[in-house]
Order: sequence, then structure tokens, then C-alpha cells
Amino acid sequence: MNKSEQLYCDLKEQLVSCEPGSSFLTVRSIMDDFAVSQATVSSAIQRLTEEGLLRRNGRRCMEVTEAVLRYRQGAKPVYCLAVPRWPSEYYNMIEQCFMAQTEQLGYELEVVRYDWRERVPHELKLAKVDGLVIVSSATITGKDVSDMDALGIPYVIFGRFLPGLALHSVSNDEEYTGALAAHHLFELGHRKLSVLHSEPEDEGMIARTKGFRQFAELHSCSVEVIECGVQNGEDAVKKSYLFLKNFFQKSEWQFTAMFVLSDSTAFSVYQACYECGISIPDRLSVVSCGEAWNLAYRAPALTSIGIDHSRLVKESIRLLKQRNSGQFEHVQLKAELTVRASTTRWCL
Repeated sequence: MNKSEQLYCDLKEQLVSCEPGSSFLTVRSIMDDFAVSQATVSSAIQRLTEEGLLRRNGRRCMEVTEAVLRYRQGAKPVYCLAVPRWPSEYYNMIEQCFMAQTEQLGYELEVVRYDWRERVPHELKLAKVDGLVIVSSATITGKDVSDMDALGIPYVIFGRFLPGLALHSVSNDEEYTGALAAHHLFELGHRKLSVLHSEPEDEGMIARTKGFRQFAELHSCSVEVIECGVQNGEDAVKKSYLFLKNFFQKSEWQFTAMFVLSDSTAFSVYQACYECGISIPDRLSVVSCGEAWNLAYRAPALTSIGIDHSRLVKESIRLLKQRNSGQFEHVQLKAELTVRASTTRWCL
């Protein structure tokens, strides 16, 4: 351990016994007490400031923050939610779900946003983290698992079913979701179905499509897969809207119902249909995967298949608290259908 690392550890130990709001040692006093250079002190202080244990109060004075209370006996565990840095209503909803259950489940929450081009976060600059929940939209590799293991804290992958990896995962049963959508449309009399790929392809999309097609095949329904060609980093709503508008204008499509794999792009379907004179649900029934708060306020209100994310949050926290690194769980929860006005019976 070099001098800067040793000083950081010594100062952190002192900080834990300090009261929040109190003044901490000055740089000069630290230099004198520990017989180290100003550069060594600055490096250690910077780390403590980045971790949120100290904050500057004026040019020279440093103040102890409330973060030191997390190290006291009986303190609540601190869990970190790591979300890709990408504008998304879905990611915001997940953050709100975790925040809403802090009191009920007895934890404190920190939220970090990492580069969406990375599969997982590879470092955490936080004062104290007792567990990590990772929201990832990319394929996780063995190297990613090794990097996460190196962080030295329990972690759970949120929203992904990863039975082949030595880690905890919590997710929706995506194949069941697809089958449930097909079942709903079949019960309404639809036999010519379609499924819209309006987001970058991932494991969830593949699984939903698989469940949808399997149910359709078993019940002698046709399925047309519509690929919008959206890639990572592109505006999925805009690109899928432009694609669908052109598709409806130039294609002689025969299907009577559509399963949209993402509620965030359901607006694309509505707008394209409106501009092309296609009535929902009279000409095209639409069911979406998701549970965004505004689905009931679309015109017409959007039939959806979603899961109560509070259940996923509870399972994630349960796995973090059990701290059994020898056994890994891959939890899948089944979604529920909410019927609204965007689907209707099809009469031949």
C-alpha cells in the first residue's frame, strides 16, 4: 500500500467517527500529523470528496457529510442501481420503483449512470456500497462477470434472464409475455398476426417473439415479423415511425393485429396508422409489451402486457441480502395482460 492509499484509509477511519456537519482536519494539519506531502494529502482528500464523505466549505475548510453515518453500526445497507446513460422512460421508471421501496425494504439507494456502450459498469466511485443492481441492455460476457466479481460486492442483473452465467438475475418471463399477447389476439378471433421489431435486437425481444410465434403456430395463425432496422444509438421512435409509414403506404399487408415489443415505440404505430388512414382497433388491433404510466391515456387506450416492477425490485433486494455466493438464482416473473381499447374482436 503506497502512502496515498494508506493515508486515504487512515482518514476514512477517522471520518467515520466524526459527526456530520463538523469541520475536518485541514490539509496542513494532515501533512503535519502524518508526515506526508501536500500532493499525497490532496490525492487522498480527492478520493474522499469523490466518495461523498467530505465536501469543501470555503477555500480551506472541509466538512464531514452525512455519508459517514452509513458506516455506523445498525445502518441500513446501501444498494446502488446502475443504469445506462441513455434517455429512457423505462430506465426512469425502474429508478422510481427502487426509490419507492427504500423504507419498506430497509435500504438506502444510490443511482449511477454508466456509458450505454459498455455492457456493465466497471467501477464505482461511491463511499459505501453493500450491493449492486445492474440494468443492462447488452449481451453480458464472461469477462463482464469477472469484472463485476472484482468489485467485491453482491450484485444482481436486472431485467435479463441469464441462466448460463454464475450470477443472480431477475427478469420478466419474456416467452410467456409473447405467448400471452398471441393468446389474447387469438381469443379475439385474429388469425393473421404481426410482431413489430422497433428496438435494437436483444435477448428479451428474441424471447418475446419466440413465445408469440410458438403460440401462433400451435393455433394455426400466421405471423409476419416487421423489422424496422433500429440500431443501438438511433432514435427508435422516429425511425420506426418513418419505416411503418412507408410500410403501410407501399405494402399490401394482410394481418389484422400487431404485437409491439416495446411500449416506447407504440406511439410510432399510432402516428403511422393515423397518417395512413388505418383505424385502431377496427382495422388493426394493437397490443404492446410494457407498463408505461401513459398507456391508458393514448387514443385509443393501449392494451398492454406488463409486470409490476415492484415485484422485480423485491426479488432483487432479497438476492442482495442473502449473500450466498455459492448458489445463484435466476428469477423469472410472469407478466399480466391489461385489456384496453386498442384491441377488439375480429369478425371474418
